[in-house]
Amino acid sequence: MLRLVSLILFLAGVAFVGWGGYRIYSGDFGAQDEKAVVESQPFQTKSLETDVPRGSADDMAAFEVTPDEDSFGALADEDTFGVASATDRLMERLRTVPIAHETPTQAKFNRAFEVTVAIDATGDSSAADALPGKGNIVEGEAQVLEKAQATLSGSAFDIEIVSPSVQTISPVTENIWRWRVTPLETGTHELRIELFALENNEALPIRTFTDRVEVRVSRLGQVLATADSLDPVFMILGGAGSLLAGLFGVFRFFRGR
Repeated sequence: MLRLVSLILFLAGVAFVGWGGYRIYSGDFGAQDEKAVVESQPFQTKSLETDVPRGSADDMAAFEVTPDEDSFGALADEDTFGVASATDRLMERLRTVPIAHETPTQAKFNRAFEVTVAIDATGDSSAADALPGKGNIVEGEAQVLEKAQATLSGSAFDIEIVSPSVQTISPVTENIWRWRVTPLETGTHELRIELFALENNEALPIRTFTDRVEVRVSRLGQVLATADSLDPVFMILGGAGSLLAGLFGVFRFFRGR
């Protein structure tokens, strides 16, 4: 029994020392998020003095400008008409196309999975055939212009896009967006997919999807997550203590025989 306990302590010590040393060597130790320090300064108001001479109330009244209500109303109507016309022209250019996206309903902690969005503007009735087909697929429709942008967000995930974020809608093949997603927390969390139509560097929201992903963790994953959250120096010191305790136990065992 003593030999088994000593062996476990020895192996645990080797593992902790090795993992802590690797984290220090890879630059994990001491890494801190860089935060910009912004020094706030109070607003300073400065009065502008003019060379207009002071006079009587009748003299100063000459400087007052009374807006022409008729001309102001005409300008307002013209601006409103211009905005409405631009919006109408924009709406006329929108095309309705099938869209589909795929997200897993379950995932493992700290193990990456893929989220995929597809738009088919080739005339096909479905965009689902462009997806991998390994997760939960949701189909629908979206209105697009010549260019589109897709984004993916979720506070409990590390998200890395692996395809161009902005794409020109193709008439010959599907447009596909892919992200590599790594869960950072266990439990059920939301992923939000947002699609935008782009026009003159402006983004028009056209479709939004919200998916829920249940993140689970195994026993080994819990141990690794706990070890990864510890200070690497503490890991090395604790591992060295466990290593020495294991060696001492083995030495006593063989000495007593």
